[in-house]
Amino acid sequence: GHSEFSGHHGTWMPNDKKAQVFDKQYYQELVARAWTPRVVSEQPFLQDWTTGPLDNSKPKMMLNTDVCLFYDIQTSAPCCTRTDITDENGVSRCNTFEGEQMDQCAVLDNTHPRWEAARAVRRYLGGSSPNENNEDFYQAFKLAWYKATINGMYNLKPLMDTC
Repeated sequence: GHSEFSGHHGTWMPNDKKAQVFDKQYYQELVARAWTPRVVSEQPFLQDWTTGPLDNSKPKMMLNTDVCLFYDIQTSAPCCTRTDITDENGVSRCNTFEGEQMDQCAVLDNTHPRWEAARAVRRYLGGSSPNENNEDFYQAFKLAWYKATINGMYNLKPLMDTC
């Protein structure tokens, strides 16, 4: 994203080229990294999620709508998605600028209304992460693409010349 157009700066991958590869890497990034909330703007209020060094000029970024596919950010925020990840100095990736560690975001379980989304993320990961198994992701996309492109193609009527 570009802050001038969306209000958010960054992509969920190290660079735009990698973000344009059509595979399940999005889901691996979602569950494998320590994502922490970042306030982008106070007026209007904009929040997104970043991972990596706090002072990174090209941050990896996800939106609330991305992170909430797998984590309960409504009841456990402010939180970090992976409190078990540290940097090369042993410092938690979930530390704030003040040095305090954030709590772990709750992973959606089968009692949560968005459970189906979390279950789909697990399925698209294709087993233990990371791996190169994209089959479940590709099959789900194939079915969704079919439904999206076939919907409404029957019983089409010619366009009228006037209203």
